[in-house]
Amino acid sequence: MNQLKAAVTLLVAVVIAAVLAGCGSAPKAAEPVKQAAATVANPFAALQAETAKYLKQNRALYIEPQEVLAKAVTAGDQSYYLVDIRSDEHYAAAHIPGAIHIAYADVWREQKTAYLPRDRKIVVVDYSGHTASQVAAFWSMLGFDATAMKNGMAGWSKDKDIVGGSPLACEALNYPVTTAVTAAADHEPPRLDSKAASLAELLVSRSREATEQAPVIVAKDFLAKRGDYFIADIRQGEHYAAGHIEGAVNIPFRSLAATENLRKLPADKTIVLVDYDGHAASQAARLLNQLGYHATVLKDGMSVWTADERVIGARSIACNVGEHPVAKLNAPLKPGPSAAAT
Repeated sequence: MNQLKAAVTLLVAVVIAAVLAGCGSAPKAAEPVKQAAATVANPFAALQAETAKYLKQNRALYIEPQEVLAKAVTAGDQSYYLVDIRSDEHYAAAHIPGAIHIAYADVWREQKTAYLPRDRKIVVVDYSGHTASQVAAFWSMLGFDATAMKNGMAGWSKDKDIVGGSPLACEALNYPVTTAVTAAADHEPPRLDSKAASLAELLVSRSREATEQAPVIVAKDFLAKRGDYFIADIRQGEHYAAGHIEGAVNIPFRSLAATENLRKLPADKTIVLVDYDGHAASQAARLLNQLGYHATVLKDGMSVWTADERVIGARSIACNVGEHPVAKLNAPLKPGPSAAAT
């Protein structure tokens, strides 16, 4: 009996050993293949298409300060949402009542834009309307209903302390113009390298870089170094024909994203954009900089370059600005690392 019990025990041990040996030799399950994160295949083409789509919407370039005063401030119309993008200290010193603050350097940050309403008209306020126009274009392409307040705080008050920068100019400079047409050469578009996984992510990354570029050049400085720049006049053809800055190539604003027009622009030279008053040119600068160009704006456009309204195609610049109410913070904010919001 003891011999039988020992034999059974030995047999069980052999079977268990065989099973364990078989398990040890089984192949391991294959490791799952990690897929590379999807990226926007052709960043330039994607942004060009989105830029063309935005321009076709034919949105208003700005809102008048009088409308902001009457509706947003006096009547308390909640369909307006005011965002002041000037520096921390200038917002603290004086801002339009009801305006919130997002510094220009932060307008691309998700933690800031996440709180912007999509069911209200966002009015962007800066010093003179230029960077506000850039931000309005960028936020609109992200799906917000955004527009700039014309002339920024310089259109709200003549007081330099309230504006936080230079007041609106009172008269044009009467610099020379020409009617000679400048032919455009053919240029290769910029090459964009991006790891963005979506169009929105691509827009944000490109806008972050665009925010770091100088937004404007004043007429006096531009005149002294005009030969260093490529000049693009984005007014309508009839106004360009009536008179423009020497050397300027005409590309109307709404057709800026057309392939044949983008090929007129050099990717290796600073482009100075010229329009009527600086607002359309500022939007154009943001659109081009997002595409990889290096663009800035003639501050206040042709309205400060010449007093001839036939040439400008609009009114000449004038400082007929009323004094509107402002609010201030109880304690001033310390200056922070904020990019200039012209």
